[in-house]
Amino acid sequence: MSLSPDDARRIVDKVLALSRAEETSVVLNGGRDANIRFARNEVTTSGDVTDSNLTVRCSFGARTGTAMVNQFDDATLERCARQAEEIARFAPEDPEHVPALGPQAYAAIAAHDEATASLAPERRAELAGKAIALARVKKVTVAGFATSSGGLTAIGNSKGLFGHHRQSRVTFSATARTADGTGSGWAGVNGERWSDLDAQGLAERAVDKAFRSAGARELAPGTYTVILEPSAVADLLVFFGFGMDARSADEGRSFFSKKGGGNRIGEKILSDKVTMSTDPADPRAPGAPFATDGLPTRKMAFIEDGVVRNLFYSRFWARKQEKEPTAQPQNALMKGAAGSVEDLVKDTKKGLLVTRLWYIRFVDPQTLLFTGLTRDGLFLVENGAVRSAVKNFRWNDSPVSIFSKIEAMSREVRARGSESEDFAVVCPAIRTRMAFTSLSDAV
Repeated sequence: MSLSPDDARRIVDKVLALSRAEETSVVLNGGRDANIRFARNEVTTSGDVTDSNLTVRCSFGARTGTAMVNQFDDATLERCARQAEEIARFAPEDPEHVPALGPQAYAAIAAHDEATASLAPERRAELAGKAIALARVKKVTVAGFATSSGGLTAIGNSKGLFGHHRQSRVTFSATARTADGTGSGWAGVNGERWSDLDAQGLAERAVDKAFRSAGARELAPGTYTVILEPSAVADLLVFFGFGMDARSADEGRSFFSKKGGGNRIGEKILSDKVTMSTDPADPRAPGAPFATDGLPTRKMAFIEDGVVRNLFYSRFWARKQEKEPTAQPQNALMKGAAGSVEDLVKDTKKGLLVTRLWYIRFVDPQTLLFTGLTRDGLFLVENGAVRSAVKNFRWNDSPVSIFSKIEAMSREVRARGSESEDFAVVCPAIRTRMAFTSLSDAV
């Protein structure tokens, strides 16, 4: 069902009135998710789902139970409340239980575009059709995926807290492969408005990369100067953020742990060119004004001029450490400089241009060491120009090392990573150093 803010308030209030628990919290989500997939130059699948769900969390002291339903008639809502209460009564006491928040002030963030949320299937088909038509003209094979969605999230509890937020989202990616199978190119984007999506331009970029990456030459593994396009930087930024939990740092379990105890807030760990933050109200990448536990999201710097300024504090750990709790970030922002990827290329004597990183996995969470592959366009840069395609590498490196060695950056742009396709990221391209450990046969 499609939910309005008034619908959400009515449902949340009804559940809270039905509950007999000492504390009750409700999270309501509802909306539409639609997609189209294409491969081998033809549409293969199309989906369109509208759904809603409600989660009820009841507590008696430190005993908590949770139940979920996806229909909202009176009998179902009451049954859900009773089930959550029953689970709570039999649950063990949670030593990390924190009481529900009282009323909070939430910012009004414009992140919903009705035209995107209600997009007709024909519009998504037109987008796929542009990529397919270009592929047929250029005699390459193209595959890709596009989504459009829109929905509402509402939260409320028995202490008087209530908030709601509407958000739309669009994603698109295309991969083009040359007829001989030796060249592959990729382009991808996400955003809040379908009208901002340049499907033709993205498809052209993927096809161009495919042709330019054909017939790649082989270079020996090693540490190279690299220009990471924003898509590659976006994934590193998100994976770097995974390690910024204050509790794991304070308990000696992460890169952000300080020798002898505590954490590394206040220490310089990256290049002074690096400033990373979150801001749900940033119009380039808007996010929700609250987390599901009710904490207001807010603008906050995590790294400033290379110095750690903040880590993520859960409500439990913040209370234990006498700190301010930190809501889950809704976006990731990295400050850039000026110019474009092309400007970084022109200023590079010798290095590698990396389109994107793929299949990124932890090697050692405590040192933030990752492994992954380059894909869909790796190129040799010499004397300010792209000279040839290069066979792909496996890399083993840490965002800490990569962000510590930054030589130059472009201006920041909205970017979509391979492993963080739906997360809102604004970041630059960067020139830095990166360790490649072996060759990859993937194109």
